[in-house]
Amino acid sequence: MRRLQVSLGLVMAVFLLGTLLVATPTSTFASDDAPAPKISTFASADDLTAEVKILVADLEKAVVDEEEYKSQVEGRFIRDGNTITLIAIALGLHDQDSPIKPYAKAIAAAARKLAQTKDFATTKQAIEDLKTAIDGQGTGTGELKWGKVSKLPGLMKDEVPNINNKLKNSLRRFKKRSSEVAANAATMALIAENANLYVADTKKPGEGQKWTEFDGQMRAAAVDLAAKAHAVDEAGAKTAMDNLEKSCHDCHAVFNPEKK
Repeated sequence: MRRLQVSLGLVMAVFLLGTLLVATPTSTFASDDAPAPKISTFASADDLTAEVKILVADLEKAVVDEEEYKSQVEGRFIRDGNTITLIAIALGLHDQDSPIKPYAKAIAAAARKLAQTKDFATTKQAIEDLKTAIDGQGTGTGELKWGKVSKLPGLMKDEVPNINNKLKNSLRRFKKRSSEVAANAATMALIAENANLYVADTKKPGEGQKWTEFDGQMRAAAVDLAAKAHAVDEAGAKTAMDNLEKSCHDCHAVFNPEKK
């Protein structure tokens, strides 16, 4: 009887531990045990560094005063916080060095804080913390791991359209803003690579091969766009942009047809 009681006690302990583990929210840096890719194959450290600075400069303008803060689209700071977090992780794990690589943890920590803000004062402070982190004076703890940062709807309905709009705006003044096109394109390639981790979160998880193919097309078009921007090839950049948008439309036709 005592042996039975011990066995039942052990079973209950394991059950409760399992319940706690399932109920515990995952960290922003939680990985699906996917190894970090060789990031230089699709996004240079210089381009991603430039994108962080572009995003932070835009964020500063968004909190110049409380009225401007209130005029921002809903979820704007969550969106940008998640995008910067993903870039910071990529820079921290990058196989190329960059001036802000040593500060990647601090940048990621400040970006996560930004994504959680709910009022003007805390949002403005989080952006100041981001600037401080980029200057190498912030702090950040924990291991940077390749994994999901935001939920799939946030990634595809907020982050991708935002970068896509930035690309369109920069392409209109390509000769003066080719470096911004390259930075935006590198970020799009990074998002495409990261999206490979979200197959199970799609409306059609059984279509994993198609999801991976569309991701690959999106990444390849973004890589080509960055290359054309660096070469200051306007015609080539516009063709690459057309291919990038086509990859998105083709993916929507299968995974989100109402978005076509």
